Amino acid sequence: VIEGFLLRSRRVLSHSLIREQAELMSKLHTGQFTITVTVNTKTGEESYRRKCEYPDEEALESLAGRVRPLILNSEPIYYRKVLDALEAVVGTEKLNEEIDLAWWHDYWHKVVDANLDAQAYWVATPNGKTTDRKLMYAWLYGDVIHAKSPKSPVIRDLDIDQRYYAAAPGIARICDRVIYTQLMISALIEKGLLTVDPNVLTEAVVVTTTVVDEPVNAYTAPVGAPLPADLTNPDPEVWKTPHQDLAELLDDADNAPPRLPSPANE
Repeated sequence: VIEGFLLRSRRVLSHSLIREQAELMSKLHTGQFTITVTVNTKTGEESYRRKCEYPDEEALESLAGRVRPLILNSEPIYYRKVLDALEAVVGTEKLNEEIDLAWWHDYWHKVVDANLDAQAYWVATPNGKTTDRKLMYAWLYGDVIHAKSPKSPVIRDLDIDQRYYAAAPGIARICDRVIYTQLMISALIEKGLLTVDPNVLTEAVVVTTTVVDEPVNAYTAPVGAPLPADLTNPDPEVWKTPHQDLAELLDDADNAPPRLPSPANE
């Protein structure tokens, strides 16, 4: 479980939004936005504009997919299972000497539970009100993963933009938990309180090569020929290289009897 979390957390931290747009993700995490106030000094008329910046939806959708196993209780690396595994492996007494385990449970719970009060804001419509939390999950499970229509009439009053604007800060806060939990686990490893397979800290967790150019062995065979038992040494009477196959075809063409001209139509 712990090793699975470390692999997944490294995949989350490798995402372009974390690597390349840390400032934007930090603004989302804290709920930062700008209010511009305009006052007409002659009439006293006031106007206000709110400006927020969000990442491209496709990028956030990708990041949400990477963190989802950590917030879904049916997954083996659900955050509670990870924290429980730490307690079981390190030992309750030793672990509590290093961290406040109850605090870590609460730290995650505050951003994952959809039924708590709003993280940053409520949204009201003629049908009632809802929280940014519920809008986040409506986007994640309704618009992104399952294509479910929202049951709440309040959420149905709101469009996908409003659901997304609530989801982006929520996903950013979950990523914050991933980052700091990885740091906490890494500290336990460095102190010798926790041992993991070294490969989980170094093996590739994302695809970086998108053009493949490598040496291979290539063979052709008649349609229906059974696959060879030994792929390293196939029967040369059946399996030939493309060059051999082409050479035989050209040789057969050269040795073919000349074709007689067709009689001219009178």
